[in-house]
Amino acid sequence: MRRTSWACCSFWLLLVLCGNASAQPQQPVSPATAQVFPSDSATPPPPDAAWRSVALPHSEPGAAWYRMEFQAPENRAESWAVYLPYFYAGGALYLNGFPLAEVAQSDDASVVRWERPFLLPVPDAMLKTGANELLVRAAASSSSPNSRLPALSMGPQARQLAAYENRRFWARTMPQFTVVACTLVGVLVLFIWWRRREELLYGLFGLAALLWGARTLTFIVEVLPAGWWGPWRMFYHSATGGFVIVLMIFAMRLAGSVRPRTERALLAYWLLGPLSYVAGGGSEVLAGRIWAAGLILIGMSMVVFSAYAAWRHRQPSTTALGLGLAVAVAAGVHDYMLANNTQWLQAAVGHWASQRFFLLHYAADLLLLIMGGILSGRFVKALQDLEHLNRTLESRVDEREQALALKYEQVHRLEKQHAADDERQRIMRDLHDGLGSQLFVTLSRVDAGTIAQEGIAQALRDCIADMRLALEAMSPDSNDFLEAWSNFRFRWERQLEMAGIASSWQVETPDGMLTLAPHAGLQLLRIAQEALTNVLKHAGAKHVQINLLAQPGEVRMEVQDNGAGMLGNTRPGRGLDNMRSRAARLGGGIELAPAHPGTTLRLQFPHLSALSA
Repeated sequence: MRRTSWACCSFWLLLVLCGNASAQPQQPVSPATAQVFPSDSATPPPPDAAWRSVALPHSEPGAAWYRMEFQAPENRAESWAVYLPYFYAGGALYLNGFPLAEVAQSDDASVVRWERPFLLPVPDAMLKTGANELLVRAAASSSSPNSRLPALSMGPQARQLAAYENRRFWARTMPQFTVVACTLVGVLVLFIWWRRREELLYGLFGLAALLWGARTLTFIVEVLPAGWWGPWRMFYHSATGGFVIVLMIFAMRLAGSVRPRTERALLAYWLLGPLSYVAGGGSEVLAGRIWAAGLILIGMSMVVFSAYAAWRHRQPSTTALGLGLAVAVAAGVHDYMLANNTQWLQAAVGHWASQRFFLLHYAADLLLLIMGGILSGRFVKALQDLEHLNRTLESRVDEREQALALKYEQVHRLEKQHAADDERQRIMRDLHDGLGSQLFVTLSRVDAGTIAQEGIAQALRDCIADMRLALEAMSPDSNDFLEAWSNFRFRWERQLEMAGIASSWQVETPDGMLTLAPHAGLQLLRIAQEALTNVLKHAGAKHVQINLLAQPGEVRMEVQDNGAGMLGNTRPGRGLDNMRSRAARLGGGIELAPAHPGTTLRLQFPHLSALSA
């Protein structure tokens, strides 16, 4: 019983293991060798042709046919496909003698150079169980003088899709991103340089970005008209050389080394690239090998220079740039050796070299990022310095404002004190010229006994009136001059009426107010007082008209009587001189004119001058 149980278990275990083995996914087949037959014919060569065995990948001068055999299992769970990592010049594929697929080739109308990978489906009916024969025609053209067959693979399509998508991303999608990013960044940075010409590093970076974006177009533009191929390759070499030369100048300028002769020599070497392509009749020997080798030497010297600058300046920017340049130059050497099928590279990294992955456009992207980071750091530092400067200036401005405010307060106090002193001097002068002079004359006449008691009383009344006039004009209780004018009118109407003189008073002012400085108001009242005194004492008039008119920028006063007036007085005394002196203090003047009958006295002075008097 126990032996039977063990036998059953062993049987089922064997079935499970066999089932697991049959369920394992089928792996793609990658032939390591193939047979080649050089031929430009589009028809497959016969089996008895002079085939020779070669290792894959393989490069053959001119077009060639390749023959490979592979085994297909009987139980295929999914469809198969042929995966080619690259197929530069295109060609055709035949499976078991029947056409499988065709990739466009160069002809008289167009030139192709396919950088993308290809995943070509295999119909199930064409694939035989067991041995299968695959024929591949690798074309050659002016863009690809040698036919190249990569280390292709045949197997389940789903198993090869990941490798196909991965290479497609790095060979097609990534260059598209590079072209778009370099164009946008280059234009933006060149615009910044255009507005700030002294920032040459921005201009060099923008130019380098545009040149690299232009150079990367070679991985995107895969089909060109036949007549455009020569200019296109010249453009490619110009962009490549320009990028290296601009990088060299950028590294020198970043390190603070300005050498015009060296820069001119580098620019001349840049021009030598497209000229050598033209001189070689479109051959890649001069431009693609000799001139490109010179670019590698320039790149190596750039790495040495950057390393020296990093050691000398000890700055993160120069160190990062030196490392980025070292990576880019190493990638450039790798691509140069790969493009020229250098045996050293094949011996060192055979499998990697067979994949033909060009690394410079990835290393250049990294280098441009480093350069952009350096310039961004400089830009941020400039903004920080500007903010610090603004804060410093703001603090200094605040200090100056406080100092100016203190000075202003001091000056304002001095001005107020000076204005008070001036006003005090004016009051003292008015008291001296008016009230003091009258008291002195009266006292002199009293001492001399030449004045009667009635004269003394009249002199005292005149002194009191003069004092009232000064007090009303200089009163600080109101800024409106018309209040003082009303009090003046009230007193003089009574005096003129007692003397038998009728008076008319007219006032015209804007908004019913007239603002005058106290001293200006006092001068105006004294002039009016002197004019009315002359009318009262000398004019012999029966009527007098007093008009006060205030207009924007001007004040006018007229005193018109119908008597003999001042013009009839041959000796008017000092009254008119005093009025003219007071009018001059107001910045105006006095005018006397006949009124037929009588006399008209006109006073005119600027309003603003009166306000500041």
